[in-house]
Amino acid sequence: MTLDGTHRMWADLYDPGITPELADFTVIGLPFDDRASARKGAAKAPERIRFWSHHLTPYSEDRTPLSSLRICDLGDIQIKDPLVDFPVVSSRVANLNNILITLGGDHSVSIPIFEGQKIRTGKGRLGVLWIDAHPDLCDEFDGLHFSHACVLRRALEFGIEPQDVCLVGLRSWEEQELDLIENGGLHVFTALDVDERGMKSIGSEIRGILAKCDAVHVSFDIDALDPSSAPGTGIPEYGGLSVRDVLTLFKAIRGLPFIGLDMVEVAPVLDPSEASVFAALKIIMEFISLSKGRKN
Repeated sequence: MTLDGTHRMWADLYDPGITPELADFTVIGLPFDDRASARKGAAKAPERIRFWSHHLTPYSEDRTPLSSLRICDLGDIQIKDPLVDFPVVSSRVANLNNILITLGGDHSVSIPIFEGQKIRTGKGRLGVLWIDAHPDLCDEFDGLHFSHACVLRRALEFGIEPQDVCLVGLRSWEEQELDLIENGGLHVFTALDVDERGMKSIGSEIRGILAKCDAVHVSFDIDALDPSSAPGTGIPEYGGLSVRDVLTLFKAIRGLPFIGLDMVEVAPVLDPSEASVFAALKIIMEFISLSKGRKN
């Protein structure tokens, strides 16, 4: 897909002839929102994020050039039945050799991503940076074990250790999550913590925690942002992070061994301005720059 007078997809970093083995990043779309418990619409995000990526330039905000990087975009993996299709996603992730970027989809699509990333890490420690308004630690939600409210609980069951998980931006809770939050050994940094302590301080602490891991995956739910920045999401939670908070966090953790980012819960149909899509794109592009820093 091209747009006259603008850039190629992914800010000119997309190479249609490249394979994951030769690329720096692999993008996979997961247009599925059947496990969202409130408003749907996140299934439309992969198409809209890709569309507007033509209007970006290959530079980070600090003018770091990204033009030497190459992105392989594998298109979408269609999910109809998680029991059947999640293993397909997990297998695809487990066999990658570069940095993964996925476009959800509701947060349930991250369940097989975590499984694949844990397989890929093997006996090494997989660190998780979870940026979200919700901890998604329910064992079951709406009668489902693969709900978007159960993602991190399933990830822990795959063998990710609680002490290797940092949660940032939290401000909403289910009763069944509280024991793990308070006693489970997870590192919790609420939105209020960010407001009171500052993201620079929290980012430094997170860096010290995740530096002990062999690989780090970032799971980003767009509802981590305050709805004034990203209204297009299923369950907006006011009192959230700003995009600048996120970029400050990214700056603080530069150099960690990142192997992936999943961007979820962006629902373009709930945000006619598409500001939520552009917020997601800004975060994705700064993650690309962040990961580039690890390679240099």
